[in-house]
Amino acid sequence: AMIGGTGWHDAWAGARTDLGSRALLRVHAALVLVQILFGLWPVAGSAVMQHMSPAALIGFRLMLGAPLLALAAGLPWQRPPAAGDLARLALLGALGISANQLLFAEGLYRAGPINASLSILLMPALTLLITAALGIERPRAGRLVGVALSFVGAALLLRIDRFDLGDRTTVGNLMLLGNISAYSIYIVAARPMLARLGSLRTMAWVFVFGALEAAPLTVLDMTRVRWLELPAGTHASLAFILLGATIATYLLNAYALRRVESSTVAVYVYVQPVIAVIAAWIWLHQAPTARTPVA
Repeated sequence: AMIGGTGWHDAWAGARTDLGSRALLRVHAALVLVQILFGLWPVAGSAVMQHMSPAALIGFRLMLGAPLLALAAGLPWQRPPAAGDLARLALLGALGISANQLLFAEGLYRAGPINASLSILLMPALTLLITAALGIERPRAGRLVGVALSFVGAALLLRIDRFDLGDRTTVGNLMLLGNISAYSIYIVAARPMLARLGSLRTMAWVFVFGALEAAPLTVLDMTRVRWLELPAGTHASLAFILLGATIATYLLNAYALRRVESSTVAVYVYVQPVIAVIAAWIWLHQAPTARTPVA
């Protein structure tokens, strides 16, 4: 779900399109790999949550991912940002990491990996509505049609014709909607910080603050997990979530953002549901319903 944060880099990143064919091929290969990793994350997360709570899984991802990303960005050897920027980064951490990740995991636990992967496709529409409401962007007719289509798809996922707050899947879909809403606000609010500090440094600080803010909701659940007694397959899934779906995706996205336009990076998000649906069908035996391709 973090790739959407790349949409604000055009104003400051400069020209990145003068690449040779081999270099451009490497960038597109990196972007494909990012979407495969992101697409497999809900499937791996669903498998892990058979042995622990959503909060414990997110605690594992954040508590180990934050220091690794901080090292990758070189934060220990850099001067910290100004106090005002640290306060803004803390707010971004709450929106883009702690609330975002906890709502995503809880929604994934209840609604399943297919709905979780499809929900991310609402993010461009919600971001457009927020920027329009704030007067940042004036949406054209074609984009408004796209927003309408996105919300029709969301209504299908929410099973609006059979809406029931007592239904587990409905509650999960609402949590996923909350997850995407929080991240859409984060994208808009993060734009000045991304321009000032750069993508990787901003992401690392936001991840650190998000991990600290989520700790009160995750640490207790983490202590209840018998980590050494987990099956080997669960350990493999946890390693993938940490190294593949967290560290590798952030670094590969940063690599791509320095070389091609952010719109090129962002459009690859539409690969994620295809990967997630196929993987959930093969490994979790969760066949898509008739609503899935329509949504």
